[in-house]
Amino acid sequence: MKIGKRITALLLSAVIIFGLTACSGGAKLKIEQPKSISAVDDDAEPVTTAIEPSENVNGKRFAFTLAEFTERYNSTKKLIGDKDLITMNKWSKMGTPETDNHGVEIQYYYYDDENVNITATVETESNKLMNIGIGTTMSHFMAQESGENNSDNILRRAAIAAEAAGSFGTDKIDTLQNVFYQLATGSEDSLWYEGFVFTLSTKDNKEDSKNGIMLFRVFPISTELKKEWKLTEYKK
Repeated sequence: MKIGKRITALLLSAVIIFGLTACSGGAKLKIEQPKSISAVDDDAEPVTTAIEPSENVNGKRFAFTLAEFTERYNSTKKLIGDKDLITMNKWSKMGTPETDNHGVEIQYYYYDDENVNITATVETESNKLMNIGIGTTMSHFMAQESGENNSDNILRRAAIAAEAAGSFGTDKIDTLQNVFYQLATGSEDSLWYEGFVFTLSTKDNKEDSKNGIMLFRVFPISTELKKEWKLTEYKK
């Protein structure tokens, strides 16, 4: 059975437990610095146009739908020479709609991409995206396939998803990849960078420690929340 199939139920419970905000659970993992991503300097829109105010618990949301994110994600992958694109019809709902602490109804989604799941939270009324994540099992993240570190691939995907969501420009993908690398190897479980929270959450599997899961996410927040959460700003 593919790992992606096994972790879908775990990711559902984890996303609900992790909620929509930054949380504890950062890991200190011994992994190598991921390889640099060759990228062209594209005509990215300003980061500020990728987000907009919202009544949700974060005070912000992405200014586009899940379908639009899918198009943006594929566009970024094409620009850096990746061929494994995703399709809108493979997104599935996780559970039923819920209401956040500010009364905004939300729906969780996941995309089963073999050994990795892409997760998303969407406001049901506006149909706009609140956060995006890349999740997998700890054992898969730490393993190698064909002599390559799986961690490289997953950090790459997380960076691509963050670029597609935040409109940073493909020339910033290396920086975004390094943000997630610092979360995986350092003491911080959340970092702030250019208006967004980057976070790594983990959830142990008491029955099988190797199948504990990890979820890299990115989402915009209001200035007030940045101060309230006392977030550490990412620095190279």
